[in-house]
Amino acid sequence: MKFKIYLCIAVLILSSCSNKNAKWMYKQKPAFYSYIIGNVNNTHIDTAYLPEVYTTPASCQKTVTALVALKSLGPDFRYETKLYKTKKDFIIQFAGDPTLTLDNLISLLTPLKNKNIRHLILDASIFQLPTHSLNIMMDDPGKPYAQPVSAMNIDQNLIHLKPQISNDITYNHDAGYKIKSLVKQTDEASAVNFYWKGATIIAEGVLNSKDHDKTFKISPLEIEPYVLNKVKQAMRELKIKGKIIIIHDATKLPKHPILVNTIYSEKLSEIIKPALKTSDNLVFDSLYLKILHSSQNEGIKKWEDGDKVIKALIKQHFNLDMNNALFVDGSGLSPYNRIQPQQLFALLKQGYHIKEFTDALPSTGKELSSLKEMNHLPQNIKAKLGSLPGISCLCGFGGKESRPKTFVVMSNSFAPPLKDSFIVISKFIKSHLGK
Repeated sequence: MKFKIYLCIAVLILSSCSNKNAKWMYKQKPAFYSYIIGNVNNTHIDTAYLPEVYTTPASCQKTVTALVALKSLGPDFRYETKLYKTKKDFIIQFAGDPTLTLDNLISLLTPLKNKNIRHLILDASIFQLPTHSLNIMMDDPGKPYAQPVSAMNIDQNLIHLKPQISNDITYNHDAGYKIKSLVKQTDEASAVNFYWKGATIIAEGVLNSKDHDKTFKISPLEIEPYVLNKVKQAMRELKIKGKIIIIHDATKLPKHPILVNTIYSEKLSEIIKPALKTSDNLVFDSLYLKILHSSQNEGIKKWEDGDKVIKALIKQHFNLDMNNALFVDGSGLSPYNRIQPQQLFALLKQGYHIKEFTDALPSTGKELSSLKEMNHLPQNIKAKLGSLPGISCLCGFGGKESRPKTFVVMSNSFAPPLKDSFIVISKFIKSHLGK
């Protein structure tokens, strides 16, 4: 019944539209499309349909975060994770670095090798927000693309698992988690699913013997036990003995510590290159929190409160008003983000002239062509995909070098599978930019 209602709505919208491109889009599937395509260097618009309608951008939100970060933090910005010494204790000051690894942590703690210390204090005070946006999908936590975001990010905040054919509860000895495997052997293709049940990871499905060494990923529901296990691993590696304490309130940290060691991340311009290509939610949500922290706005206690900060920075650096747009995270994982195609279009037009941004965007012939649904795109496209259940988007640049074009295509679908919507979008882009 709902499908019929939605289909009728789509037909009514189509019947009132004289734009032949809009008609072509709507003929494909009963879905809502809005788009705008125009010249990068002037005000000419090639085609547009409902560019003023607020839509959910999904991972196209990452282009907004990347541009705001490049302007507000700077392309040379690096995260700094520091080790301090006090009279009695040592402090790891975490900076929210989403690229920090266990090896980095071991390097940071190397000055303490073979030492007995009283306390190793983990300073997690830089962010005072929940580890997830409150607006993400209910079944997202635990998924490998929906890691908790914290000051203390280590190894992508992911637990690596190998499925076992068993009905027993075993332990992941590296991380200390309980695992109950209900996996059965099969001669067919492997299909294993991991999920949390209380404090236990449940593995279900079937496993082909050829895949016994295959590694699967799950994100922890709580960040602190995960981080504690990682820090303990580093201390065991270096034979450091001492008690670990986590402090979230900066006022409770020891005063006047002395810097002992620092681990630097790569430059922001280098961080966003793989992150845009793999659509790394942890990196962009971490950048979102870092941008809020750098704004020195102490009133930010909820992710959605960051919306006003992002809008203010866009106004400051790009002279654009985002009006009723809504930015509740940096990754686009939340379906509550919204933006007009024409707003994103205006931002991207300026982003085209920021080399660190355009260099980082996925391109056809490389990253974008890894999706077979995108095979219809012309070979001169640099763009970001976005998808959530019922949502598919593509935004970026294409056309001739002498006349580059910016485009934003948003589909907030009523019915079609995402792959079908992406096929429609890629064919549409090719019809305009493939000549």
